[in-house]
Amino acid sequence: MTAPARSTNRGWIAAAIGPALILLLVTAYLPILYALTLAFHEKSAFSPDTRWVGLDNFRWLLGQGDLWGALGRSVVFTLGAVSFQLAFGLFFGLLLNHAIRGRAIMRSLVILPYLLPTIVIGLVFRWILNPEFGVVNQILLSSGLIERPVNFFGGLRAAMPSIIVTTGWQYGSFAVLLILARLQSINPRLYEAARSCGAGSWRCFWDVTLPNLRSTLMLIALLRGMWMFNKFDLVWIITQGGPLKATETLPIYVYKIAFRDFDFGRAAAASTVMFLILVVVSVVYFRFFNPTREVEVGR
Repeated sequence: MTAPARSTNRGWIAAAIGPALILLLVTAYLPILYALTLAFHEKSAFSPDTRWVGLDNFRWLLGQGDLWGALGRSVVFTLGAVSFQLAFGLFFGLLLNHAIRGRAIMRSLVILPYLLPTIVIGLVFRWILNPEFGVVNQILLSSGLIERPVNFFGGLRAAMPSIIVTTGWQYGSFAVLLILARLQSINPRLYEAARSCGAGSWRCFWDVTLPNLRSTLMLIALLRGMWMFNKFDLVWIITQGGPLKATETLPIYVYKIAFRDFDFGRAAAASTVMFLILVVVSVVYFRFFNPTREVEVGR
């Protein structure tokens, strides 16, 4: 290829990807850089001045018991929501992978929650799990399983599990799609070979299906773990961190510092702590597991 041709190709490549890179820079990288810079400054909504304070925001933040409480609740919420989504995705992925009657309709119904707006999910579950007129409490009362209504989102012990189930129900469809796609790519000869050796359904699942799903499950755990750790909207819509901070995760904690206390410097410092936690988890993940190495067991 001649030099003018190479120059023309580079010009077309730059013209094609240039706008996307500029948009990514403006909407993603510059805000991140600004937040990291703001974490070392004192900035309030009531004053236009920005004053350098060094590590003071981080010293104040690390000395707050609320930070560690919010971090612990974020870990519980993330582990619970991701585990629920993995179980949800594995169950329905295996179910929809078989030739059953109405499979196409079932696939559409499973994907539907992922397509609904978060505000709709939040309001619907607040109605379904309402202690006074919620349908779940009515069913439990009429069946005799409980003697009095359960305050799912208002009880100190029930609030976090209820939020986890709600979130898992909405985003479990993501796991179903990935797991189902991986299941359909497994070579059927592997199952035939296992059955010829006398393996039953459980052994086929344990020795063939699960090893082939390992990479997909780990990838889902990483992606959903990051998203759940940063999850704000659904928790805020349903409980706003209550009752008595029982569901106040780190994103809710940062939001309250910024828009209740109007302390943007300390809120930026808290956001930086969240960012560093996710970076460390990602580095550890890619250090011990390489998702690009998708190996089909048995080949």
